[in-house]
Amino acid sequence: MKIARTFTIDYHLYQELRKKPNQSRIVERSIRRYLNADEDFDIIEIPTKQLMAALHARAECPIEIKLLIHNYLTSS
Repeated sequence: MKIARTFTIDYHLYQELRKKPNQSRIVERSIRRYLNADEDFDIIEIPTKQLMAALHARAECPIEIKLLIHNYLTSS
């Protein structure tokens, strides 16, 4: 069951959130993460493109892998 509530957030945060699809899901996941802060971090929750971008940014990532990641991220 879902329930609608009104809360106050910073205007800048609102501006960023309104650009995203499925805003309710983003807020729900964020609140769950905040309330479950004592649980271990689960890498499965991170989107694949975000993981690839983080790997691409690492200095020790081989150039061949960086090129593959760059091609994938710019083509999709």
